[in-house]
Amino acid sequence: MEIRHLQMVKEVANTGNLTRAADQLFLTQSALSHQLKEVEGYFNTQLFIRDKKQMRLTQAGTIVLQAAEKILQEVAETRAKVRTLIDEEAGEIRLCTQCYTSYHWLAGFLREFQLIYPKVDIKVELEAATQDAVKHLLTNKIDVAITEGDDNPKFLYTPLFQDEFVAIVAPDHPWADRSWVELSEFASQSYIMYNIPDEESDNFMMIFKNCRPAKVYKITLTEAILEMVKADLGVAVMPTWVVRPYVQSGQLATVRITEKRILRTWYAATLKNKQQPLFTDAFVKQLACYMKEMDGYACTTS
Repeated sequence: MEIRHLQMVKEVANTGNLTRAADQLFLTQSALSHQLKEVEGYFNTQLFIRDKKQMRLTQAGTIVLQAAEKILQEVAETRAKVRTLIDEEAGEIRLCTQCYTSYHWLAGFLREFQLIYPKVDIKVELEAATQDAVKHLLTNKIDVAITEGDDNPKFLYTPLFQDEFVAIVAPDHPWADRSWVELSEFASQSYIMYNIPDEESDNFMMIFKNCRPAKVYKITLTEAILEMVKADLGVAVMPTWVVRPYVQSGQLATVRITEKRILRTWYAATLKNKQQPLFTDAFVKQLACYMKEMDGYACTTS
């Protein structure tokens, strides 16, 4: 059995579909099916149950997947360490953020950083996003976490910027001309949010601590949420920078939440007890400078 077999098991398990897994691995479906037969032959047991177009792990498949994830992580870490020994400016930075929408502003910085450090691979760990960012940093599955908290004593925090959560409404919504809206007023509105459990949304738990909205719509994509708000199907709560283009074009309006406003500070977090390569330290420092210089952000790095 080879590394490619472990990569195949992980990708099929993640996608639940041979066709999608083959696309991710840049293989034909027949080649992927052949690899699956090889690894099932190696273990002499079935690893996946074929249920229509879905691939579901068997008990044996789950055990193999757990081993594959550990081995692939070890291989990746070993590769990065060897590259660092050979070239101090070469290696890998594994990165994630607690908020999916943060990748919008992150893309521009990554392009700039890679012009300076072309030998450093930036690996954005989408699977580690949202609530798992801190856990993945603690278990050394990532090197840098972009987080809104700074209360873990095991992390070093570098302030990046501060943003504001606002209520987002259609231009003709009764709130559109208001200076601010109180939390209690959300109870009369339909609320549009990301497709996550209520308890994983700090905004939802804060706003609806003592009540429930008239109706809740849970949507996966930011763009779809904003389209529903534009259609006046409800209100949403997001940072100002997410909706700035829509507000500037007159498609949406934002309203401050409470007279005091709801502010959030973002940080780049790294493990205190881990000796970082020079390029990782440079990454964090340059990210802080980049965010400070970005127009429209109230940064806290001064």
